[in-house]
Amino acid sequence: MTTVEKTKKPRPIWMKKGSYKYLLELLHGIKRELRDVRNTQRIIAKGLEHYFLFNEDFIAKIACRDEVDKAILEMLKASPASGVLPRDIAREVNVITPWQVTQRIRRMNKRLKKQIGQKVAEKRGLHWALTSFAEAALELTKEEIEESSS
Repeated sequence: MTTVEKTKKPRPIWMKKGSYKYLLELLHGIKRELRDVRNTQRIIAKGLEHYFLFNEDFIAKIACRDEVDKAILEMLKASPASGVLPRDIAREVNVITPWQVTQRIRRMNKRLKKQIGQKVAEKRGLHWALTSFAEAALELTKEEIEESSS
């Protein structure tokens, strides 16, 4: 009688590490790759920024989450170059406190910075004012964008 040795099939990696740990490692790898793609996208957008025309709708779509954010953006747009106090915006909106105005502006800045690397507003003393980027973007009308693209 001859002994026939069975060849062992190697275990898959998820069986060696455990399925939960393996899935977590996969997830972290995918997140890392996505972060790298987003960073590359930001670098490309930053390099080609002078070719892009950002209008009010685009900025509002990215930065604003609700009607209160849009109202804050409109107040900042109508404010003088020196800016406007958060309490004046809160008084005008009538829904939120001055502290919430500041937090909403910070969140709008964070969302826009994450997408295109620019801020909507900046602090000037105690006042909030639009950045030069936002002023230029909010001044463009649809006709100006169509004229410059053709």
